[in-house]
Amino acid sequence: MSANDRVSFINDLEIYNDPALTAAAASDSATVNGGATVSYVANLTGEMKARLQPNDVINSTLLAQLASDKKYPGRPMNRMKEWYDNYRTVLAQVGWTVQAFNMSEIGNSNSYGSVDKLVLQLAAAYLTGGELALFQKMITALTESKNGNAVKIFDSKAGYFNDASFQVGVASNSGGNAMFKIGTYQYNSSDRITSVLFFKFGSSKVSFFAGNQTMVLNENVYAQVRAAVLEKLGANAKTLVLGIEI
Repeated sequence: MSANDRVSFINDLEIYNDPALTAAAASDSATVNGGATVSYVANLTGEMKARLQPNDVINSTLLAQLASDKKYPGRPMNRMKEWYDNYRTVLAQVGWTVQAFNMSEIGNSNSYGSVDKLVLQLAAAYLTGGELALFQKMITALTESKNGNAVKIFDSKAGYFNDASFQVGVASNSGGNAMFKIGTYQYNSSDRITSVLFFKFGSSKVSFFAGNQTMVLNENVYAQVRAAVLEKLGANAKTLVLGIEI
């Protein structure tokens, strides 16, 4: 696909806009971007991270989120396959090498006590030691009051009454390109979900699905569409992105 074709695809996208939220600049360690979080390991700092404008991982995945939210408002559980198919299509168009998103049901999810504990247990299977340590720090940081606004943004995009759908992961450098180990999660509860990542299962009836994969962003391809992505995001690039203090 030519650069012009990719730019035309982005220009034609319809995305969900939520200008009511406010946010500060993204931090160097982790960010919330809509209904997702991104952590950064050390080898994504320095020259590589300096050339992200302001961050290719954040902006490209946020664009895919908002385009999918526009097509499937509220991220309904019975349309999540379509939501993720569209999410993948947008990511591929802007330069990501990404496989289909496949999620499996987690049996007896209530036994983990809360969503964050379950997510950490699952992340241990696909993150390395250093990646997992940073990921755990990020989860812990989100329990602190100083990151209350970041959690508010995350919950506003990831949770809808009794349903939740979100992505969390760790980005690093892979041969000069951004590599993103992404975990994808969705669940439904018989009780109202008020805190997506820290929901306590208790006696609630919960259906929980999870998956993960490693995506790589071709920086040469993304450089062709970076400006178009930022233009399409508009105010969302600021209002839905907030640094997490770790």
